[in-house]
Amino acid sequence: MSHTTALSAIAFMRRLHADRITVDDVADHVGYSPAHFSRAFAQVTSLSPGQYLAAVRFDAAKRLLLAEDFAVSEVCAAVGFDSLPTFTRRFSRAVGTTPAALRRLAESVGEQPPRPFEQTRGGHAPVRVRIRYPDDGWGGADTWLGWYPQPAPIGLPAAGVLVRDRELVDLPLCPGNPWLLAFVVPPAAQVSDHFALGRPVVAVHRTPLTQPLPAGAEVTLDLGPAPGTSAPLLSALPVLWAQERRNG
Repeated sequence: MSHTTALSAIAFMRRLHADRITVDDVADHVGYSPAHFSRAFAQVTSLSPGQYLAAVRFDAAKRLLLAEDFAVSEVCAAVGFDSLPTFTRRFSRAVGTTPAALRRLAESVGEQPPRPFEQTRGGHAPVRVRIRYPDDGWGGADTWLGWYPQPAPIGLPAAGVLVRDRELVDLPLCPGNPWLLAFVVPPAAQVSDHFALGRPVVAVHRTPLTQPLPAGAEVTLDLGPAPGTSAPLLSALPVLWAQERRNG
């Protein structure tokens, strides 16, 4: 599948996600059989079309919950779900908290924004990570580095760290969750930016990390605008911080 075809499929999902479209509809839009489309789309995006479509819907749900005073049931219907329990369960799994709890968190972020913290699993060899920002305007920014089971920031990470004004981070490996992802929230961010960035600045290490590095070696994460084929950023700093406070 070409990059252009993948972008056409993604644009179709984003435009019609509220219309209860299916993966078959998306495949038909780009002229593929469903089976061929699923294989080819996953090769480009690292996610199945179903996972990607769900991420689009949950991202839209986050933005509605933050921007409007809709009931959760109205948000459920507005992003293409028929069942409120199904929507709530799948939203919670993808975002890390329920729709109602996300809204409550948003009400508290202005008074108590996330602070740097570490959420790691002990006993594993550390990986030294060098963070590179796209330009010099990121002083004071909050940067999340987390371990995920797939190369997309969907669901709660297994471990990670939130840092501020640091370029080198030692982060223990996380067996079973080998994908190292990062995103950055700019200084003086609005409350909504903590939950749903308008133009995410992200990084994904190009290969899974499962083994300790040689002595003195490091990996580099080059932060930059999310590519057009990237899934929406469902991880949110306040959700991660709330999880850490509960666990701590």
